[in-house]
Amino acid sequence: DEHHPLLQSYVDAVLQGCLEWGDLPMAERFLRTTGGWSPYFLNDTPSSRRPWMFRKQYDVIDRLLERYSDKTHYGERRHPEEFAMAFHRRMRGLWGLPPRNVHFTGREDRLEELATRLERTSELLVAGMGGLGKTQLCTEYCYRRFPAGYGLVVWLNAESADSLVADYKQLLRDWAPTPTPMEVPVSSSSSASSPSASAGSTAAAAAADKSTEEIIAEVKSRLFRSQVPWLLVFDNVEHPDLSKRFLPRGAGTKGH
Repeated sequence: DEHHPLLQSYVDAVLQGCLEWGDLPMAERFLRTTGGWSPYFLNDTPSSRRPWMFRKQYDVIDRLLERYSDKTHYGERRHPEEFAMAFHRRMRGLWGLPPRNVHFTGREDRLEELATRLERTSELLVAGMGGLGKTQLCTEYCYRRFPAGYGLVVWLNAESADSLVADYKQLLRDWAPTPTPMEVPVSSSSSASSPSASAGSTAAAAAADKSTEEIIAEVKSRLFRSQVPWLLVFDNVEHPDLSKRFLPRGAGTKGH
């Protein structure tokens, strides 16, 4: 996750070893067969903007990482100052998830199947008769994939369009900025007129005043522009076509 990113210095050490012992074929084989690459990719090398100064074979390594960018997340690599700024702005966390079942066991094949299928598609329908444990399976998957796979996981009540709008509205309220301890005035008499003290409540009120279509558009826009991988779970879906209205579309999306 953002607290334990993939480091360019480590990638360099591995690929330099591959190039030394097996040349390009070995390096390419490593990239093709290695999984678990993280979108949290930090270029921690000294003078990262001048790679020729400290990175051995940097040009070959960067070309390889770019060639296999669908796996390596090369486009997500950030210099230290960019990395810090980007993650300060991102939506992160778990929202609305049911409690985790600490006694969940087995079904490893099903969990692996979910992960495999979501590598190939942006949407996946988990269907079956009631009582088969679909909710338990999806809940466990969410907890296992956060935060290494997804930086944001949102669980939504999808019984109807109205229930989804209600959840989206609450989501916007919860995303509204809140004043920090340094911004909250000590004097209670001044808090009512203090712009900083009312910033969070004002933003939350603005979210509550939006129309249904504005709420949907706002959440979709934030997800579309998000730089952190996200997962939305539509629980109790009665009408699968609802996702067309509530999910962002286009090449910029980074979630499922």
